[in-house]
Formats: sequence, C-alpha cells, structure tokens
Amino acid sequence: MSTRKTYQVLSATRDDAQGMARPAIFGATDVGCVRNNNEDQFLIAELERALVLMQSGFPITPGERLLDTPAWLLMVADGMGGHDAGELASSVVVDAMTHYAFRLMPWLGTSSSSDAATVAAGLKDAAAAAQQHMREVAIRKGVSPELGTTLTMAYVRWPECLVAHVGDSRGYLMREQELFRLTKDHNLAQSMVRRGVLDEEEGRRSHFSSVLTNAFGGGSDELHVDLHHFHLQAGDRLLLCTDGLYGELGDSQIQATLAACVNPSLTHFCVESLIHRAKRAGGRDNVTAIVASF
Repeated sequence: MSTRKTYQVLSATRDDAQGMARPAIFGATDVGCVRNNNEDQFLIAELERALVLMQSGFPITPGERLLDTPAWLLMVADGMGGHDAGELASSVVVDAMTHYAFRLMPWLGTSSSSDAATVAAGLKDAAAAAQQHMREVAIRKGVSPELGTTLTMAYVRWPECLVAHVGDSRGYLMREQELFRLTKDHNLAQSMVRRGVLDEEEGRRSHFSSVLTNAFGGGSDELHVDLHHFHLQAGDRLLLCTDGLYGELGDSQIQATLAACVNPSLTHFCVESLIHRAKRAGGRDNVTAIVASF
C-alpha cells in the first residue's frame, strides 16, 4: 500500500514593522493504514497585498514594494463517494475556494466595506458556487452525483481569524494549554450527542459518525456554512483536521500532543506526531492535519 504525504511550512519570524509574529504553519496528509487511496486534501497559502512603486514626481525608489499585513488561508477537506469521486470532490472544492480567495475575497479587517461580516457573506456565496462547480465537474467526468466533501477553512489576518465549516472535519484552538473546539460536526452521531443519546466517546466511535447531515454535494442541494469569527492572541495554535485524526484520538490526546509543542519551531513535529499517533491507534481513515502557531 502506498502512502502519500505532502507538506507546507511557513517559518515563524518577528515582523517588527507590523508588530506581529509571522506564524509557523505546517500541514500533512497520510493515506492511513487501511485505505488504498487518499481522499483528503489540504492547502496552506499566504495572501499578500502589495503596491510596487514605478515612477513618481516626488522622490521614490523604483521597484520598492509597500506590503500590507499578510493573511493566511488554511483548508482541510475530506472527500467521499469512492472510486476516486471523493478525491475529486475534495480537490475541486479546495481549488474553487482558493480561486475565490485570490480573485474576490475582501481583505479582512481593513475597512467597513471589508469587515468580517462582508467576508463571511462572501464565503457563503463562494461555498455555494463551489458546490455547483463540483457537480458540473462530476457530470463532465462521468462521476457519481453522490460525491461530496467536507471543508474546514481558516482565513487569518492578524489578529483576526474567520473559520468557515461544512461537514465533520474540525477546527480547534489551543490557548494557554486549553483546547477549544471551534466547529460542530455535521453528522448523525454528533446530533445524537447533542441530544444526550450518546456521550462524546460513544459518538466518536459510533458508526453514525460517518453519516453526514451537511456537506458539499452528497446528493443534496442544501448547504449550511458555519462561521466563527474571533481574535487570536500570541501563543495561540490553530489545528484543522479531518475525522481520520480525531476519530482515532480523543480531544485529551490531541490537547496533550499540542501542549508538548509550545515552541513554534516544533510545529512540524506536532503535526507529524498527531498523524503518527492516529495511525498507531488504527489509522482506519485518511489522516490530515494543519497546525498554525502564532
């Protein structure tokens, strides 16, 4: 069985001009120990807004670049549908959301016209467009219309963070050694947990956890995008992951692994450790994680 891993690293440095830390970000995906193909996808991208000076009537340095505070785009997606349909679904949706971010997404936190509410509305529109695009690609390629995918996405421009979420991948925030879950699983098991039918551990292990109640595609036209906007603090860590990680590791194990990697230089080790532990616990699904240390 082949294993495919991909990585993206951004190192942590101090930008004194902007008064903020450049985060250390690392992501990886692994096929796991049971599956033959990897239907997960992830993306890490840095967004820049720049002005390049060319000519002027007043003294300038031609070619000088004036840079705004950068932003980061983080995404994980878990496809479903089998026979390569899941991989297609997750790839198409991540690609569509990436192009939206590059071409149309407002710059977070710069003016009243591009505040978090405007960005949030745009993300919902982009998600609906991504779902339609995914279906069009499926028809063109002769793939089952039942294909679908989750998506958990973080748009960060220090100190603001906006998390958009569909499905049962997860977003976590680690702050002062305490782990907070930023997203709700859109699956039948978690619906039963919220109603008190199952406890958290039973829900994590239940076969109902594979029954999604909200996702891109999946034969449904309805799509609900959960949004969570908050301000980051120095020392925070974000974790985005697919269910192949938290399905094997409870929140306490995830918290302990993140707590052992306080230094941003250990961010890559933290991701590798999370995936390694998930595989040792069974690795029944593809495993994908992104950690961003601020």
